[in-house]
Amino acid sequence: MPPTPKYQTYIIIRCERCRSMKVKCSGVSPCTRCARKKKHCHFPVEEARVSVSERQPSGYWMAFNVNRYDVLFFCMCVCVWCADRRLLSGIAAPLHTPRTPQREHETESGAEQDNHRSRFSQNPLVDRDPSFAQTPDGRFWYMGPTSSWSFCRRVLALIGRKVPESNCPPDPFHIDGVAFKLTWRPYPPDEIPDVTNLPPLDYALFLFNTVKFYFGFLSFMIDERAYLQDLHEFYRDPPAKAASKRPWYCQYLLVLAFGKAFLTQRNPSGTPPGHQYASRAMALLPDLSGVDEDPLACIQALSLGAVYLQSIDMRRAAFQHIGHALRGCIIEGIHRHVPEGICGPELSKRCRTIFWVVYMLDREFSALIGAPSSIRDEDITVKLPAEMDDSVEQVNLTLHVRLSRLMATILTTVYGVGNDFDDTLVRSTQSILHSIAELSYDLTEFLNTHFHGLVSRASKMAIRLMLAHHHCVVLTTRPLVMCALHMHIERTERQKSQTIGLSPPVASLLQCCADSAQTILQTLRTLADDDLMDAFLPFQIEDASSSAFVLYLIRAIAPSVISNDAWCDNLTLVLDKLISKGNLAAPLRRLELRQLEQILAPLTPKLANHNLPQVNLDEGNEIHEDHYGFDHEEFEWDLLGLNSSVSLPPRELLDLADQLDVEGIMQSVGV
Repeated sequence: MPPTPKYQTYIIIRCERCRSMKVKCSGVSPCTRCARKKKHCHFPVEEARVSVSERQPSGYWMAFNVNRYDVLFFCMCVCVWCADRRLLSGIAAPLHTPRTPQREHETESGAEQDNHRSRFSQNPLVDRDPSFAQTPDGRFWYMGPTSSWSFCRRVLALIGRKVPESNCPPDPFHIDGVAFKLTWRPYPPDEIPDVTNLPPLDYALFLFNTVKFYFGFLSFMIDERAYLQDLHEFYRDPPAKAASKRPWYCQYLLVLAFGKAFLTQRNPSGTPPGHQYASRAMALLPDLSGVDEDPLACIQALSLGAVYLQSIDMRRAAFQHIGHALRGCIIEGIHRHVPEGICGPELSKRCRTIFWVVYMLDREFSALIGAPSSIRDEDITVKLPAEMDDSVEQVNLTLHVRLSRLMATILTTVYGVGNDFDDTLVRSTQSILHSIAELSYDLTEFLNTHFHGLVSRASKMAIRLMLAHHHCVVLTTRPLVMCALHMHIERTERQKSQTIGLSPPVASLLQCCADSAQTILQTLRTLADDDLMDAFLPFQIEDASSSAFVLYLIRAIAPSVISNDAWCDNLTLVLDKLISKGNLAAPLRRLELRQLEQILAPLTPKLANHNLPQVNLDEGNEIHEDHYGFDHEEFEWDLLGLNSSVSLPPRELLDLADQLDVEGIMQSVGV
């Protein structure tokens, strides 16, 4: 039996539509993608592409069963050709001595390859870039690895150091309290709280319902039945009620503050409407003594206070207050399952709901500030809401909890610290993509079951789920964008070139990040068109600014990943709407994005159509590794009739995750 040839014939089988989109094709007629989209599927007639080794020509001929005499004649010809080449070049020594230019080139190329291989092995936001920055007033400010605020600082500093021609202006920093600094003085516990200048009962009820609408899943932290009962009792005797139930009175004042902020576009003074109520509420919040007759109400008040502080861009204070609330949950033991047989079903459900809302806020604020949480998932035994009640509200809350857990996993894997996380960036990203795909299945089922696949613009619970889902993708892939930025800057410094070669998996991950970021901006644009944005809450401005930031970077690194600049128009309209409605952080984020665009100008290719190659591979690599990209048609959706495609297609995510072979991604980085 003849030996199996080492070099075989490979044929690329892709239909014209998949080839033009640079995506994988099933190879059958019609292919899976065209059949799903009901498009015409046509396979062109192609000749076989053959990989031939110059050193082993006989293997090529054996693959085609050529006569052995022909093989012998071919080998003789090759020997003569090689000898002729050596004589003409005057080489008397063996071909690959250390002194030859070819070996020197191979050594240099190998060193560069090793450098690129290590570039994508670690998260630069954790190990490579500095974790502290000095503000203009001389203070040192910790920059957490997952914080969008610190990501901005790192990028501005990197480009300022490496690209002098960027003329980088001083970093504005915009630390806590720049947008607005809420101040208060703790109220003595033995004094009756101030109950003057409060609205009438009917307006207080109106503000409560306004807050309930805008809060979405956050409204679960307020026990509506108990709150309304206390509200009516308060208006019968305000001083007595405020003195006897201070934690509830804190909630009441914060509800007034949120309600005024939601309803009033913006104050001429630039201060948030209703901030006087918030200041009074913060002065009444429980201290660290832990002594209170109603600990659950204290936890609720602290959580509301944390959300308010985050909304006015006081991130550190918000993280401290939600941390205080989470500690209260641990002290009271409600992170464990509270048996219904001991306290009754109503209180058991209340404890469970309060804990999961605090848990979600803690995870959200941890990511925003870049600090770890103070509780591990392994220590939590309280049941998920949907395990006890399969109503649409409880299933929705459960999906939010799962997204928060996913975010915590991202923080401890993709952004993990220590020797255990060396050379694991790609593997961690692969694992998270599997988790996102699994969650995407359940998210789609939730929409199909409870919304029949159609979601109106005003369905805040579903839209918030979608935005959080895509934000997890951006957060997961952002370190790879930073890795590519380092490569781009180094290549520009060394070769004055504005293009870099990216392996198909890396290019696909950048495509994934760009698609999610653009989807977020398109979603927010649609909400802005109908004046349905949550302008005061901190979540949508964070989604908008973090998405736009990575899109600016990707446009400079690999412009062909972004098909058009429609996202720029979406961003402009979203920020204008947020600013007009009084969002305090929006003007700061817009200034940071404008500065980023300015300093990226020397690094951004000057091509009108941005048709730069994102993958620089030889023909052999093209044969073995198809470039993978998301079908943009998968992301076309209308909020008038939202379907399951607003979430990332789980099949596409799993396909992408399966491509992330660690050795393959390192070895195929273009040099």
